[in-house]
Amino acid sequence: MNLNRRIDVKTTILPDGYLALFCPATNWAYSLPPLGALAWEFFDGQSSTEDVVQQVAKIVAVSDVENLRTQINELVSELMSNGFLS
Repeated sequence: MNLNRRIDVKTTILPDGYLALFCPATNWAYSLPPLGALAWEFFDGQSSTEDVVQQVAKIVAVSDVENLRTQINELVSELMSNGFLS
């Protein structure tokens, strides 16, 4: 399944590297840590969860890809349940 950000979600990069998300349709706000903010950039409707894992692993030079996969799967689940991804 390809992951797609909702087009109406507003984003703001915070000074500490976190990314603030706000979805006006659901009135939900969410804060992503830097790793989640990086993953958010790949939720472009063309990437699967595994694609996102592989892209983030290349950029961050992660040695434990399985742990990264778990983190991104949890992030995707949470963002989908709160209406930020479709």
